[in-house]
Amino acid sequence: MKLWLCALLLPLMAGCALMSTSYVEPAEYDLSVPEKPLPEVRFELGTFRNLSGSDRRFLYRESDGKMFSDDYNRWLLSPDLMLERQLHRALSPREEVRTGGRNGRFLRLGGTIYRCEFDRGQKKAVLSVDYTVRVYVDRRPVRTENLNVSTEQPIRGNTPAAAAAAMSECMAESIAAVRALLLEVNQDEQKAK
Repeated sequence: MKLWLCALLLPLMAGCALMSTSYVEPAEYDLSVPEKPLPEVRFELGTFRNLSGSDRRFLYRESDGKMFSDDYNRWLLSPDLMLERQLHRALSPREEVRTGGRNGRFLRLGGTIYRCEFDRGQKKAVLSVDYTVRVYVDRRPVRTENLNVSTEQPIRGNTPAAAAAAMSECMAESIAAVRALLLEVNQDEQKAK
């Protein structure tokens, strides 16, 4: 009986082994944004929310509006954490430059990501972020400024690396806009002192 059962199961197990697909390791991508610290502006990064529908997987939009995720190409972090990380790397001065903690006047930057995707029909990367800058004086909010930044960059090539490079350009453009806003708000606050 045992021999008969083994003879029956052996071809089934061999068939499953022959038909199984091999595992493909997903490729992970990070963004590259140039560093331009703001040592003259006392600010901290607040919370960023991700309402884009994108998690770590690349998100593609078809011309008919259909969305799909790529299981084999993904970001190193989710878009909200990636934006926070890039803002910190691009704008924050070294820790030894910052002094004073949260006392006195400082700015807090937060926001919401609404789009972080690749448009396949138009071959472009799209990033849309609503930034909020809150001004605090002695830990009390005194002013709020908002900025909506939507950027699009062409994808030059047909590879996931080309798509990631286009998203890096979108992120750099978005960070440059929020950098200008931080400088403007800081200058306004310096004049108001």
